[in-house]
Amino acid sequence: MSGYEIFEQRYLNLYKEEGIDPYKIKIGFLDFLRDLNAGTDGMPRLSSFMVIGIDDVLYMARPNERRNVCLAIHKTLQSAANDLERKMIEIQVVCKGRLFKAESFWLEYRDEKLPVDFIFGTPIRRDIRRVPIYTTSFNLSS
Repeated sequence: MSGYEIFEQRYLNLYKEEGIDPYKIKIGFLDFLRDLNAGTDGMPRLSSFMVIGIDDVLYMARPNERRNVCLAIHKTLQSAANDLERKMIEIQVVCKGRLFKAESFWLEYRDEKLPVDFIFGTPIRRDIRRVPIYTTSFNLSS
């Protein structure tokens, strides 16, 4: 299934022997959003992206504006969903903070609780070699 694989940076094989292999194309979160807004024409079919920096983007938003920032990000990702799916692109969203899933899905970063469920909905947790990876399709639930 193509879609978003969301996990913590500490689980990359750069830090953990049996960790996750990072995808070859490394891009910042804001650059990734900019590219999606410009259209996916420049993204090669079957490419794989490791997107970093979602923590910083959400942390830098004012706490009372985070929900709106998340919803704007969600809208951008959702608008590109069909193109990403058609091109069979793979995307890792790598987080510096800790991910938690209960009734909601959030990211703890610099002692702040960041609401990533407003972006990705409620992803499914899969454990691969004792590493938690949260997955969701490109067609994000509203």
